[in-house]
Amino acid sequence: MELSQINLNLLLSLYHLLRTHSVTQAAESAHISQPAMSRNLAQLRDIFADPLMVRVGNEMHLTPRGENVWQQLPPMLNQLETLFIPNSFEPSGYQGQFNVASTDYVTQELAPDFLAELQTNAPGIGIHFHLWKPSMMDSLRQGRLDLACCYLDEVPDDIYGRQVGSDGFCCLMSQHHPLAGKETLSLDDFMAAEHLAVTGGGDKIRAVDNALSRLNLQRELKVTVPFINSALAITARSNYLLTLPQHIANDLGSRYNLLYRSLPSELEVGRSAYYMIWHHRMKADPAHRYLRETLYSVIRTGAPHIPYNDQTGI
Repeated sequence: MELSQINLNLLLSLYHLLRTHSVTQAAESAHISQPAMSRNLAQLRDIFADPLMVRVGNEMHLTPRGENVWQQLPPMLNQLETLFIPNSFEPSGYQGQFNVASTDYVTQELAPDFLAELQTNAPGIGIHFHLWKPSMMDSLRQGRLDLACCYLDEVPDDIYGRQVGSDGFCCLMSQHHPLAGKETLSLDDFMAAEHLAVTGGGDKIRAVDNALSRLNLQRELKVTVPFINSALAITARSNYLLTLPQHIANDLGSRYNLLYRSLPSELEVGRSAYYMIWHHRMKADPAHRYLRETLYSVIRTGAPHIPYNDQTGI
């Protein structure tokens, strides 16, 4: 049967029938009479050459053909709706893949809740995570990345960003560190110690080293590792000082029984801003909007200790 011979309004009746397994409930959902829905079902059975639903005891069950149609229908309707009404979006029926770059903290600590939310409400969405690097900004421009969560001094003009929060820095050390008995770190203490730093997932080094440079100082950076949990585990079994954003130290330091210390007062380390960023061309895309709203909500719920700063719309 040619498409021109089919009343496309029947697709909505088909959706409600296959979703509810009931002519009565489908009629209520579609706001039409039960006899009208019965007539629609009869037409659909003729079009598909299949009963689509059959009675088993007191219940209506989908036939294999009905099950097959139900698997295809929601994403098809979602695509049609998006075509005519760009801002309309049905998460449960969407099928698509997104590339997201983030810090290692977001991937390790917040992504599980984010993915659980997607699996429940938008199971057709697939996510491929990448460890954020500043050089990836061009990947957002060229479409290789869809969304990023990162530290930024400023958002480029052609990139849209929502600030999630901002944070300062502090030190972590092991319980047996020679400085463990001191409640306050002096600048001499800080400079005399050997240091460990995290290089992956964004810039967690530059702000501290820039502050030292303004004092004509350079710390002894003995070890660098790409991941936060590696750095924490090493710090717990060594005499290195680990300088991290405060929210990460507060959240993860206790897992490794580490001691928290403020940076020396002479170090004027500015606050680092956390952003979710994406290219301007994605701003109006409903699936992308759903993705970033969901991730933003998870970050704010899962990391409430990040100082809140909502300056721009999602």
